[in-house]
Amino acid sequence: MKGVATEKVPGGKLVRVRVSYDDVIIEAKITGDFFLYPEEAIEDIEKSLFGVRTDVDEKVIEGIISEVVRDRGAELIGITPKDIARVVKGAMK
Repeated sequence: MKGVATEKVPGGKLVRVRVSYDDVIIEAKITGDFFLYPEEAIEDIEKSLFGVRTDVDEKVIEGIISEVVRDRGAELIGITPKDIARVVKGAMK
């Protein structure tokens, strides 16, 4: 299955997530008008979602994203890992 969700998060930034999934996430693409430094870290966030069960709680997805951001020393500007997790879950509805 494929899904997409778009949300304007508090602060006005737009987050869009496209996912392909069955019981697990097969592919994720995260875009929007937020900032991420270094920009390449978005690929690591997307890859980290591969294989995540679609029935997990939003908090689990938030934790995975937070770990990548922390491990990469990345900085999200205008959005949070929680925002991305919420939109990921929305794309799988």
